[in-house]
Amino acid sequence: MKNKAFVLFSFLLFLNACSYLESETEQAERLGKTYQLNIKTDDPKQSYPKDFTEEEGSLVNVEVTITSLDSAAETLDGIESALGVYPEGFISEVIDTIYIVGAAAGGTYGSRWIALSNVAQWNGTKANYENAYRGIHHELSSLIFNNSPFSVMTWQSLLNRDWKAAASNFEALTKDELAPDYSAGFLSDYGKTSMGNDFNTYAEFAFAEPEKLRELAATYPIIAKKLSVFITAYTQFSAKYQQNFEEYFTRTGLSDVAVEPENVEMTIHLDVSSVKPKIIR
Repeated sequence: MKNKAFVLFSFLLFLNACSYLESETEQAERLGKTYQLNIKTDDPKQSYPKDFTEEEGSLVNVEVTITSLDSAAETLDGIESALGVYPEGFISEVIDTIYIVGAAAGGTYGSRWIALSNVAQWNGTKANYENAYRGIHHELSSLIFNNSPFSVMTWQSLLNRDWKAAASNFEALTKDELAPDYSAGFLSDYGKTSMGNDFNTYAEFAFAEPEKLRELAATYPIIAKKLSVFITAYTQFSAKYQQNFEEYFTRTGLSDVAVEPENVEMTIHLDVSSVKPKIIR
């Protein structure tokens, strides 16, 4: 009888453990410890460390409201799903803080941080989850792109000669979404708005929808070339993570369809009209 009672008691303890629900604060703390970063709900402009400029912490043309972790469960789940894609230790090499802010603007980034929007009214629609899941890849890729001058120059050489960037990020965010122009190498209409947004969009597909990107690269030569540049930016970011990224791109089949651009021509515009000759005696 005692044995049966013990078994029943143990079973009840097991059920209780299984029914425990992690709070949003606990989830944020766990992710912070796992990836060695902070997850905050402050406005970057107000809370980012003083050794960075105020301009870096400002979200231009975006009205930011303070949100709370309690209303960001789906955003936290999206963040967790996205972070798990990357090699161990990589995230903390690139950023030290993820801000969750109340703004319907997708996200942005600074020198060592990224910010993702969370709209309470979107809870239950999966919009906050998707925005965070894709937003992590999108914003992190800006820091990778900015760290690779070769990728920036090569990417520019692959853009149409008549391509023009949007006048501002605000214009890019508020413009009407049109169909992607795959034949020109753009995975989304938003990607057309700036070279950085174009690269960011490739990051979204490479880490969130690799199957779709593999299919597109196998169909459109210009996408295959841009994909090659994208892969190079990540594999050459740090020798420490080179093998990890090479394995990821191989495992997803993206390396198989990437085509290295041939005979890349780069034009450097140098304005010397204000330079005065100096005679050295």
